[in-house]
Amino acid sequence: MIEPALKQATDDFRQNMAGYDWSNQSPTRRRILEEFLRLAIEIGFNSVSMRMVARAVDIKAPSIYAHFPDGRDEIVAESLRWHFHQFGTAILDALENCETPEEYWSALVRVHLTRQLQLPESNLWDLLIATDEMVHFLRPELRSEADKWVALYEQLYVVAAREMGFVSSDKALRIITTLLEGACKWCDWDGDASSLPEVADNAVAMTRMILVSVSNSSVNAVQG
Repeated sequence: MIEPALKQATDDFRQNMAGYDWSNQSPTRRRILEEFLRLAIEIGFNSVSMRMVARAVDIKAPSIYAHFPDGRDEIVAESLRWHFHQFGTAILDALENCETPEEYWSALVRVHLTRQLQLPESNLWDLLIATDEMVHFLRPELRSEADKWVALYEQLYVVAAREMGFVSSDKALRIITTLLEGACKWCDWDGDASSLPEVADNAVAMTRMILVSVSNSSVNAVQG
């Protein structure tokens, strides 16, 4: 039986996800988003022009504005939302059959690590969010959306950690998310999908060690 706090955190995350309606997304709009992401990964976010995207989709540059009237700003916003939607869907699918805090924790880490290693756009959007925290280049409404999404996602970790009996999980979470978001820099994955489960197992073990270490440090500080 799932813990009430975990169920509530999952329901909150799911309810926020339900606000992203992609049912009316046309094939051309979808292709524009996908090509924008691909080009941003290949040549850098700031180097992508509307003309490049139009050429990749095989339409005239002015036609992009028929699909995205606000141009680049709208494409960036929709690409970010699309990334959140895909990531969130993967998270909810992984949590579907979890019943214990330990299973929740493992599922969260596995999905994050796997997508970080397999999908280059994950690193791109992590960088954009981090950059926006410093220079605030995203539109305020998009920044608010991103902040809410991240907060609800991180709450899943926080609740799972607390239900497993760990204290100071907020601090541990900051360390763990930094670890997972930088997986491409430290992980020795060889690119073979068959070895990915073992890599994910190691990541789960590492994050549990961080929880133990931070929790013990907090307890010792209080006792001292």
